[in-house]
Amino acid sequence: MTILELGIEDRFEFVQTRWPHSWGTQTVAMPADFTVATPVMRIPALVTDTVTLTDSHAICDYLNAEFGSFRLLAREGAARWRALATIAVANGVLEAQIMRRAELLRADKERSNDFIAKMRDRTIRCFAALETHLPTFGDTFDLAQITTAVACGYDDWRYGPDWRGAAPKLAAWYDQVAQRPSMKATEPAETPQR
Repeated sequence: MTILELGIEDRFEFVQTRWPHSWGTQTVAMPADFTVATPVMRIPALVTDTVTLTDSHAICDYLNAEFGSFRLLAREGAARWRALATIAVANGVLEAQIMRRAELLRADKERSNDFIAKMRDRTIRCFAALETHLPTFGDTFDLAQITTAVACGYDDWRYGPDWRGAAPKLAAWYDQVAQRPSMKATEPAETPQR
């Protein structure tokens, strides 16, 4: 989404990943070029001539600095710290969503419903907190807003609208930004099976 917002998609090659659903509970074999690019087996990964990054925030920060003239995240000062505070809470949502999904992929007899509930509660709590960050959102669809929108979109797609009751103003904001071309182009979908 950051690449699309910066209008630099012609400078990158996009490689579709394929994951078996067993990733949530087992170590899965992946192609050698994938594990070289991302030994932590995390997506997305950005491979350049000089650096390989395997963390979404690091990738976005790199793109912002190298191609965006710090348009999407201030280089320093209070604006940077406010954005990073929002990004941290939105990343908390994303981490809980991933852990919840991995637990849901376990066989029923191995699954912890308590853990699933804990991750759902964490997500709802974080969405309520993100709603308090809305007044700090400016006119630029920056990395704080991108990360928040990704968390909202994934939860809507994977788990349904229950988060919206905890954060109705955030839901209304998301419904507007979800219409952006970068959001439409990167809507979540099931990863193709290998």
